[in-house]
Formats: sequence, C-alpha cells, structure tokens
Amino acid sequence: MLNDIKAWEKLKDLGIEEWIKEKKENGKIIQIGFSYHGNTEMFCKILDDYNWDFCQIQYNYYDEHSQAGRKGLHYAKEKGIPVVIMEPLRGGRLVKKLPKEVNKMFEDYKIKRTPAEWAFRWLWNQEGIMCVLSGMNSMEMVEENIKTASTSKIGDFTKEEQNFLKEIVKKINEKQKVGCTGCRYCMPCPHNVDIPGTFAAYNAKYAEGFISAEREYIMCTALRRDSSAASNCVKCGKCEMHCPQKIEIRKQLERAKKELETPVYKIARGIIKLMKMY
Repeated sequence: MLNDIKAWEKLKDLGIEEWIKEKKENGKIIQIGFSYHGNTEMFCKILDDYNWDFCQIQYNYYDEHSQAGRKGLHYAKEKGIPVVIMEPLRGGRLVKKLPKEVNKMFEDYKIKRTPAEWAFRWLWNQEGIMCVLSGMNSMEMVEENIKTASTSKIGDFTKEEQNFLKEIVKKINEKQKVGCTGCRYCMPCPHNVDIPGTFAAYNAKYAEGFISAEREYIMCTALRRDSSAASNCVKCGKCEMHCPQKIEIRKQLERAKKELETPVYKIARGIIKLMKMY
C-alpha cells in the first residue's frame, strides 16, 4: 500500500528494492505491484520510480477523476503496467445506496442492465485494465459478473451510453455541497492540501453518509507521509485563480475541515502517525 512517493522512498531506504530482487530470484515473488489511494501526481511519480509489474487503484464511473483516476490509468497503460481495479462499485454503494431517482433512471433506460452491469461494462470498455476485483456473496452475483466480463469488449460502450452514465453521476451529485469536478487545475497546493480529495469526501458525507466520508478523507489525507488535510490551508487563494468552476475553495475547505476533521478523524490520524514512526 503506497499513497505517496515519500512512503516509497522510505521503503527504499530500508532496502525494499534489494529485498524484492532477492525474493524474485528465488521464486518467492513472481510479480510485484502496489495498491494506491493517493492523488494522480503521486501515483505517476511512484510508477516512474520502479519497474513495477502491476498496480492496483480505486476506479469506477463515479470516481473517474478521483485518486489515480483516468489520467493515472492512461499513464500506467503508456508505461505498459497492467492495472487491477478495486472498488469498481465503490464498496457496493453504486448498487445498494443509489438515490431512488437514479434507480428509476436505470429502470427506465432503453438498455436493460443492472447498476452493477453498467459499472462493470464501463470499466471493461477501457484499455489497460487487467483485472476488476468484485466482492460477491451469492452465486447469482458470480454468474452475472462472469457474463458481463465475457461479453464486454474494449470500445463497445457507445457515446450515448457514456453520456447516460454522466447523467447518472450528475443526478447522484445533486446532493453535493461543492460542485468540484475533480479536474485538478487547482493543484498542486503549495501547502499540500488535497483539494479535490477533500471535496470528494465532503460531498460523500451528504450523498453516502458519515462513515463513508470519514473513510475517504482518512485515505486521501492522513495515510500519506505528509498530511494533505484541509487544515493545512493558509488561505493564500492560489487555487481559486485556476478553478474553472469558480468555486470559493478557501471558504469550502474551511467548511469541509469543520465537518470532516472530527474527533474520530483526529484519533485515526494520531494512530496512523504513530505507526509511521515505526
């Protein structure tokens, strides 16, 4: 699990490259990779710093531009590094926790597919994806996922179908607090705030609930070598100069900080900080 380049550099200082080489030579490791929950820039730096056999990212039609995102997927493909997809259904939330209006949109659309099938076909339509991980707890789910994977091809997803899923995302986002598209024009922040990651977690609180939001915020800010929390913001305003959505980023970061940096978050961050010391 690597979430920023500094975590990888610390492992290198401890001799991880020599350790991997030894394990590969004696056959105990055949392929080496890493899982990732940081931002796009850090993801690309980690890819550039070692001859990886594969990597694993969170990616789905809702998180298209979050974390490593589409840009990261394409970068891995250019380097010839296969990508394993985790959270293709966002922990089941793109199936079980959709607003009623969104379920109605799926039901009424001319192409009849389950929400899960839509999500998987969107993924299998893209180059560079080696494997899609999916938690399944019934034979029906297993059979549906096998059928979807075996009948999906790169390029099969039409422009109309892509636009339909964009409408789905738009409908889900109607409960959002901040209209951030994850374009990342505001980045990098000179004080290391993960602005898109913070807003994604802030919006998740109102779309999916407190637990989902705290989990997302902890992953995108506290699990890194250097904190990228909203509380790092000094209100310099550099980000707002580049935001195409004209979001009042400083004001929204302050609101996000108050709602996300709860006692639960602070305890989790403290535990993570202690673990990093060892």
